[in-house]
Amino acid sequence: MSRPDAAPLAPGESTVGLDPIRALAALDDTTRANVIGTIVGHPKGAPSKKELEYYNPSVAASTLTDHLARLEEAGLIEAVERDREGLERGQPYRFFRLTDAARELFDRNGLFDSDAYRALFAEVEKTAEIEAAESVERPSGRT
Repeated sequence: MSRPDAAPLAPGESTVGLDPIRALAALDDTTRANVIGTIVGHPKGAPSKKELEYYNPSVAASTLTDHLARLEEAGLIEAVERDREGLERGQPYRFFRLTDAARELFDRNGLFDSDAYRALFAEVEKTAEIEAAESVERPSGRT
């Protein structure tokens, strides 16, 4: 079994908020690993909490909030918000995406391959409400 590459990122790359050992340790929980998989597999790379709840139905909303906080504290994800102007009532405005440092860490260790997770994600049956949530424009920047 190979050991994970938990070395710091290359000089010049941002490591703010990401300790590789702590980040990988945060994934030693099935629910948190599933949340990361959901983020990676999401067609826009930044699901809302409503979408995360839909794709992880066995996780209570309050528990999901705790897991999101833990992933954010570990530097694996970041919450981003879009302007609420133009949104219909109930449409999401807050989304969760991987940090650049997390994507780099995962790539170095062969974890959470985007193509594989997106292929799995495409197979999931979606309600009209979730399709509407997915259609909401995410904040500008990377997706």
